[in-house]
Amino acid sequence: MEAESDGGAPAGPSEWAGRMAQQAEQCGLLGSDLYDRLLRHLADDVRASGPTWDVVSRRAGLRFGQAGPLRLVGGAHRLALAGEAPGWAAVLPSCGGRVPDDAGLAAAWAALVASHHDALVAAMDREVQTNEVARTAGLGLAVAATGFGTAHLVEMGCSGALNLRMDRYCTEVGGLVLGDPASAVRVRPEVRGGPVPDGLRLPKVLGRTGIDPFPVDATTDEGRLTLLSFVWPDQTARFERLAAAVEVAGSAPVDLVRTTGTARAVAAALDVDGPRVVLHSIVWQYLPTSERWAVTEALESAGERATRDAPLAWVRFEPDEWDRRRAAVWLRTWQGAGPSGQDRLVAHVDYHGRWISPLL
Repeated sequence: MEAESDGGAPAGPSEWAGRMAQQAEQCGLLGSDLYDRLLRHLADDVRASGPTWDVVSRRAGLRFGQAGPLRLVGGAHRLALAGEAPGWAAVLPSCGGRVPDDAGLAAAWAALVASHHDALVAAMDREVQTNEVARTAGLGLAVAATGFGTAHLVEMGCSGALNLRMDRYCTEVGGLVLGDPASAVRVRPEVRGGPVPDGLRLPKVLGRTGIDPFPVDATTDEGRLTLLSFVWPDQTARFERLAAAVEVAGSAPVDLVRTTGTARAVAAALDVDGPRVVLHSIVWQYLPTSERWAVTEALESAGERATRDAPLAWVRFEPDEWDRRRAAVWLRTWQGAGPSGQDRLVAHVDYHGRWISPLL
């Protein structure tokens, strides 16, 4: 099946080279030297209409927002993890390999394209699935700040829904410990500023609902491979943490809802008794404008019906509009009495959860 097009003419080598270079810069800023170097090489190869362009050109109709460069390198990582590309695995730390110099990296990529051309084309049909478990530092701090004793958790754009299992992880924000102190999944960001409030606790989770156009079941072998393939291979701490979270997933079932009608799904998920928390991380930008309005309307409508016994909270981990180099975590609550429906800035945080600046 052909990947979705924007309805216009497919982008050419020059534009795709620009996309590769831009993604390289972002990977570099977020600490992946491997993908920074690799994607710069791919940008040059695409610009020259080389073998990489022969792969990409088959899916050149992908929109910019569909993250084609990450689809491509994620597909290559998947081949290595599955044992189908041992030569490529040999240069990836996540597979036990060692990253070579630029010439060696280019040679390994050329060999991969020559031997797995069709598989790489097919990989570009797979949606990027990013479940950054370390985001539970910002998300968890906001959920704890609701003060709810119990809650139904609902996540928009959940992917593999690993962040819906936040109560099964051990997240340390300064001296504050959220979740299970004995968990094999440990999130410990650098704390900048502060102080971190004492006494916050995650609510007891009554139910978990994940909403996504292409949800991934992390409890299956296929789902595990998909999620791991999109972790940047030289960031082994992220890779190991996500692998541990996948192991935990089986003990905390999630109701996965496959839909593009996010607002309708959110409204349905909120039709339960008791406190409810809706959360999302780096999702808002991918929703069409009309759907953003519909989601906001659904939440505000549910908020108007909230009571002290059935409050509602909305947690957003999204790019900071004042400084796009970081994310901002916002909390809005409706409790049926007193100040309600007001936004509260909980924290600034690194996109991959490497650091957090609490603002409570």
